[in-house]
Amino acid sequence: MTELRARTRMPTANLKSSIRVSKGLLKQLWEEARAKDFSFFGMCLKTNREYHVDDVITLSLQLELDVGTIGIEQINARIVRVNKLVGFYEYGVEFDQKVVRNPTGDVAKDLLRIENFLTRQAALTARLSEQKIA
Repeated sequence: MTELRARTRMPTANLKSSIRVSKGLLKQLWEEARAKDFSFFGMCLKTNREYHVDDVITLSLQLELDVGTIGIEQINARIVRVNKLVGFYEYGVEFDQKVVRNPTGDVAKDLLRIENFLTRQAALTARLSEQKIA
């Protein structure tokens, strides 16, 4: 199968994601979603809540680091793939095109920082695995 993504998605060991499930006048309700992989343009996540292709959701992302946190308070994303599994759904989402097409914006910079950290983390994990084999 040919890879259609513009960038390789990285594993998301320390990335926490939440989906906004309701927005009131004084309070927003968020539900945790499990991040599977991530790139600057989108990600894969798992949740119990049902969505459909082309639904737009609002995400909050936090990457926990030893020296602090890289956080994105809110970013809109469009559901592009739905996979119904036993007890939960897996979604492929694309981040808001206005954000990813403006690489000088604060949210885009944070997306790049998250992607860069996860890329370095995956490379380090691969090197350590190779050393154990050798």
